[in-house]
Amino acid sequence: MGVIIEEMQHLRGVNRLLVELGASPVLTRQDFPYETDLYPFPFELAPLNSVRLAKYTYCEADPVRLARVRSVESDSVYLVDKIRDTLGGDIAANHVGKLYDAVITTLAELKEAGDLNLDFNAWFQAIGDVKAEGEFGHFQFFHSLYEVSHPLIEDTPDIWSLPASDARYPSYDVPVNPTAYDGRPTSIEDTDLKALAWLGNMNYWSMLLLLDSAYKSSSAPEVALANVIMMGPLNSIARYLPTKGSAVPFDPLSMGFNPGLNEAANKRVTRLMLQETRDFARSLENLLPADFNSDIYDQLLNEV
Repeated sequence: MGVIIEEMQHLRGVNRLLVELGASPVLTRQDFPYETDLYPFPFELAPLNSVRLAKYTYCEADPVRLARVRSVESDSVYLVDKIRDTLGGDIAANHVGKLYDAVITTLAELKEAGDLNLDFNAWFQAIGDVKAEGEFGHFQFFHSLYEVSHPLIEDTPDIWSLPASDARYPSYDVPVNPTAYDGRPTSIEDTDLKALAWLGNMNYWSMLLLLDSAYKSSSAPEVALANVIMMGPLNSIARYLPTKGSAVPFDPLSMGFNPGLNEAANKRVTRLMLQETRDFARSLENLLPADFNSDIYDQLLNEV
């Protein structure tokens, strides 16, 4: 949860920077799998295992530091070589830190151009802090899971070799890149699970509509409302679906998250999305997880 919260803070930071530069927030994504030369690996939603942890560990690492880190299992083995073995070959040379280096370089060019009223030094510090959180805290966390040195799993050295059906295995066996849209190769087939996944999508979209508005205006109330969805109904469905062999697909919304001509139009779309989400949730009452609170939408609508 600590990594998740920090990543959401990073999302807020880069979007607030976009707004201060005169651009709109960016909350859309490409369909999975998504690969450009920006990423060291194809981007996908997949259950946690040693291969995915190797990817996370590599992506978050500082490349210079990574080259010097020894494996926990043997002082004669370098961590980067173990990661290569896990991934089965060469790895593209990209790390998350390189992305933020590119942001800092571009900011420096804008500062030199001198035509923007921006607190550049504050943003250099903020982006540097984001980079450091990944290269130290996040790297250490994923490394400890990958090499089974984390206190919660260190008593089971072979944990990533266990079958996913084993109660000790740390993740559920869910499909890769599921979607609640029909007619796709990875479409969820079970009718009930697809309905719950679609409800997960609707909560996800409602949350992002609120975040788009919040990032534009630095609105604390709208951030709080987005948090209510994130930690309430979306969290409930996201935890429940894997127990049934499925997962929230986080499908993209074709209209994006800034669909209106102005703030009033965007707020209207947000209200309509929340109303539709509430009504759909109530139509699935017999399928909902025990901790799902469908009354929360009326409270949200009173605030929007």
